[in-house]
Amino acid sequence: MTEQSSLTVASKDQLELSPAAAYGLVGTRAGAPFRAEPIPLSRSTTSAQALVMIATSCLRQIALNENGVREGSAEAVHQMRVGLRRLRAAFSIFGSILGQGEFDALKRELVWLTEQLAEARECDVLLQSRRRFEDATGAALGVEQELSEQLARRRERAVAVARGAVQVERFQRLIVSAAACLVSRADREGKGAEPAHHLARRILEHRRRRVLRGLARFEQLSEGERHKLRVRIKKLRYGTEFFATLFSRRDRRRKSFSRRLEALQDALGRLNDISVQRALARSLVDEDRSSRRSAFALGALIGFEHAELGALLVTVSKLRRRLARAPRFWR
Repeated sequence: MTEQSSLTVASKDQLELSPAAAYGLVGTRAGAPFRAEPIPLSRSTTSAQALVMIATSCLRQIALNENGVREGSAEAVHQMRVGLRRLRAAFSIFGSILGQGEFDALKRELVWLTEQLAEARECDVLLQSRRRFEDATGAALGVEQELSEQLARRRERAVAVARGAVQVERFQRLIVSAAACLVSRADREGKGAEPAHHLARRILEHRRRRVLRGLARFEQLSEGERHKLRVRIKKLRYGTEFFATLFSRRDRRRKSFSRRLEALQDALGRLNDISVQRALARSLVDEDRSSRRSAFALGALIGFEHAELGALLVTVSKLRRRLARAPRFWR
């Protein structure tokens, strides 16, 4: 694993903010998996202030799952990945008030860390699928011991990659650099003087329209296009969560809208999991060609998951109609 980083502003010699101070901004290192927190925006919060508050919250979720990832916790890996996606979504949502190229180096580092955690999460999803298969059919997959050992070896290697990523200086530099950038930005207003609730209304309306357009032709989309649509749905959901306190008087409507988005995200996530599991299963078979029995068991598992595709497509169509009818709480 390389520790080379594209963050030029993040050299510890160049920053006044020490690693200890950076972690001080986000809190002490947590032991248990750390989940997203509510973000207390108010009607007087400017867009620039909202960006700093939201990004800091996302950074906390990343940094405070470090210990869990070091310990190999599946939930901590998942929560760190969620924090990374939320932070990347925040930069996208607030793109109109960012300067040219602002945070580009940091964004590349966020992509790097996301990739380091990816296979550990994929292995955990495959293990969950195996448990669903056994619960649904009442039967264990053939050669249970052999397959379990193969999956355990693969997960162990993937967890070692994730653990190694948060142990190297590059991860510490990412946290320090992100904290320093946010401290620096908190002193600037620039294009972000607009009230956050004005920006929120515009962003949520625009992103809702884009999501509904994509869902209207979902069955015609390629696998890659479906993945992009899933990312857009995630960003809309994260935006709904980021701006929740700005529309507290319409909390019931917001929760209803958010539940429909969450259901859509779950359905598209299952479709994506099936695709990822198929690729991971092929990789596992290629890794151990001598085990035909293990390959057969994996084939049975993927076939079981694949049988859900038709029902998922129907579900996506129904959920699109539900989202289209959902009250727009920001209006």
